[in-house]
Amino acid sequence: MRTDVGKQKTLIGLLASHDHVETNNKLANALERFCCQGQPKYRDKIDQFHFLITFGTFSRVIKGNEESRKDGVRPVSDSTRDFLLPRTTVLPSGIDGGVTILSYFITQKKCSIIWPFLSPLTSHWLTPENLALMRLCDQWHVKRLMNTGSVDEWFNFEADRDADRNLQTCPPSIVFGEDVIRGPAFMVQAEGWNGTHRISIPTSLTMPHKTEDTTIALIAHDEMKPRMVDFAIDNEHILARFGRILTTGTTGQAVANATHTLGPKIYRYHSGPKGGDIEIATEILFGRCHVVVFLVDPLHSHAHIEDIRVVFGACMIQDHVRMLTNEMQAREWIERVARRKSMELTSDES
Repeated sequence: MRTDVGKQKTLIGLLASHDHVETNNKLANALERFCCQGQPKYRDKIDQFHFLITFGTFSRVIKGNEESRKDGVRPVSDSTRDFLLPRTTVLPSGIDGGVTILSYFITQKKCSIIWPFLSPLTSHWLTPENLALMRLCDQWHVKRLMNTGSVDEWFNFEADRDADRNLQTCPPSIVFGEDVIRGPAFMVQAEGWNGTHRISIPTSLTMPHKTEDTTIALIAHDEMKPRMVDFAIDNEHILARFGRILTTGTTGQAVANATHTLGPKIYRYHSGPKGGDIEIATEILFGRCHVVVFLVDPLHSHAHIEDIRVVFGACMIQDHVRMLTNEMQAREWIERVARRKSMELTSDES
């Protein structure tokens, strides 16, 4: 069996609404046509790509689990499934962070095309994760093919041109930003699984015992950024004890400029509108961020409100993470951190 391991290919993200049979069948039919055993030239064309697919869609459309079959989903044929497996990386299900991870691949300019077969008849496509994914496709110039006609036309007229679009080594890995305190970047690699590859988020995570092993995220809406800067100035001596400080772009720059010692510990992701919240949410999913200080402005609307909800959702999936969503709560918590450290020092001296 041919495999994509080590090859350079263009990445295509796949997902279909879990609550609508027809969208799953449409995606299955599209894959069946392109991978048809009787049309080798079709297979040769689709072989130029590697698929990122959420676990639920994979279970319904490619593997064909028993429950979805009973509901009326018609998965791809055995021949098409065997062709796709070595050319696919499976992400977690949408409710477990898979769509967030797919969005992360977009913010990192790794995924260039997505086929989101989302139903217009159900509420699934209005979840924060899916809305954020749709918005980030526009932000990062990712092709978004949402129905059969769009995918067919792309396959016939654009696929060959896109075959060398932003090539990535397969199976793709998740590489978090360079850690200025501990050195090399942290990488999440896909593992072999049932004839394909899979990226899984860790479970049963716990809060580090030591502050220096803890990563804290500082995020603030535009109107709350001055308060975040004041919070950082007032608590610089405590924040400096943390191993890493994650921020979105503008907030991180403002905090670094206003403090004397925090700059080297700050890792700035993109601004919120460009996906910085999604990047921090992905660090949370993989157990890389343990405390989130998010100063929310309750009086103004925000163009990327879905991304903000994705951060909260990631904290709910990894529920060991401490969420601090207003200034009073954050200040009381960090004072307790300071007292705890003081008690630790007193205990050591005695």
